[in-house]
Amino acid sequence: MDKPNRIFSAKDSCKFEVECRAGKAGGLRVGSESVCVKVGQRLRMDGAEQIWHSVEIHAQQDDNENLVIRVFVLHPDWDEPLQIASIRSRPGDGDCLTALGCNLDHVTP
Repeated sequence: MDKPNRIFSAKDSCKFEVECRAGKAGGLRVGSESVCVKVGQRLRMDGAEQIWHSVEIHAQQDDNENLVIRVFVLHPDWDEPLQIASIRSRPGDGDCLTALGCNLDHVTP
């Protein structure tokens, strides 16, 4: 995986950066206060082809000012998405000694 060249610095007000490469369709690189990305894939369901969003990524600041990225897997046979990762940072907390906290427990919202 390539190490990204940052287009935003710590001085910028953006909380998250998104870089997306979509083959011949092009790409996107932006900074934002929050992010929701859905990745779909073609499948056959109920006798027809359709696109199913099987992965979602949500990034936002929580009530405690932590920055949280949550990764979900979705399946047509499931009633709810399954969170497979939660990645948390506390950039505003100078006393925090952990750059990133990762929780890989599987959780239903």
